[in-house]
Amino acid sequence: MFKNFCPQALGINGRQSELIELALTYAFRGMDIDMHDMLRRSQRSSFEEASKYLRASDIRIGTFTLAIDLDADDDAFTAGVATLHPLSEVAQQLEVDRALIRVPAATDRLPFNEFFDVQRQRISQIAEVLGARDIKLGVGFRAGKEHLEKKQFPFVSKVETFRALVDAIPNVGYLIDTWDWVVGEGAMDQLSEIPGDKIVAVRLGSIPENVDPSEATTHDRILPEMNGPLDHVKVVKHLDQGKFSGPLSPTASTMQYKGQTREFLVQSAQEAIDGICKEAGLTVAPLPMELIEDIPYEPTSMI
Repeated sequence: MFKNFCPQALGINGRQSELIELALTYAFRGMDIDMHDMLRRSQRSSFEEASKYLRASDIRIGTFTLAIDLDADDDAFTAGVATLHPLSEVAQQLEVDRALIRVPAATDRLPFNEFFDVQRQRISQIAEVLGARDIKLGVGFRAGKEHLEKKQFPFVSKVETFRALVDAIPNVGYLIDTWDWVVGEGAMDQLSEIPGDKIVAVRLGSIPENVDPSEATTHDRILPEMNGPLDHVKVVKHLDQGKFSGPLSPTASTMQYKGQTREFLVQSAQEAIDGICKEAGLTVAPLPMELIEDIPYEPTSMI
C-alpha cells in the first residue's frame, strides 16, 4: 500500500500544481485527482498540456472519483456512462488503474430489493466500461445521518447491506472508509474477512469521542486516530498482511478544523497516518526536509 493524498477527502481545494507541491512536501507517494476536470482541460487544449505538472512530478495517481449519480433517472445515468469512455481513456494515459463511486444511502425511486437489482446492474455496467481500460472500480457507501433524510426508502448506509451489494457484483472491489465503517455499525471482524485484493482504496477517519455514531453526520469526522471504535493500527496491519497494494488516505471534515490553514491540515493528516503506520510496524518514508537534514554539513570554502 502507499500513503495517498486525497484533497477532496480533506476538504482542500487549489490549483493542481499547488496540490502536487503539498503532496510532495509531506511525503505522500500518491495523490487523487479530479479526472473529470483533467478530461475537460485535455479537450480544451491537449492531454500533454493538461497533464504537464503530473508528468513532471514523481507522484503516482491513486484514484479518481466518478461524477455519476447512481440514483439518477435512466436517461441521466445513460448519459453519465457515455462520459466514461473518454474519461477512462485519459485515465489510462495517466496509468491510473483505480476509480471510485459511492452508492446511495437512500432513494425515492424504489423499495430496497428492486433498487438493489438496479444498483447491481448499473455498477456492473460502469465496471465493464472501466475494465476495458484495465481500471478497477471501488465501491463505497455513505453512513452520515444526513444522507437518509427526506428520502422514502433506505438503501445502503450500514456495513451489512454494503457488503451484500459489493459481494453480489463481479469485478468490483471495496472502497473502505473507516469513518463510514464505524458509523455504519461495522466492526473489525467484518473488515478482517475482506481480502486485500478485494480492496481498491482505503480512507482513514475517526469520529469525535463526544459524538454518538448513530447520530453522526459527515461533518463529525476528524483525522484518523490510532484507537477508538475501530483500531486503525489493526486495520493497517490487516491491509499489510493481506498484501493490499492500493492507496491509503487520511480524511477529515474542515468543519472540525475551522481557522486552520490547508498546510496545517495536510501536515496533521501526514503525522496522523504516519503514526498509525509506524505503530503497525510499517516503514514510513521521511519527509523531504528530513532527508536534507540527514545530510552531514560540510562547510564550503569561500574563494
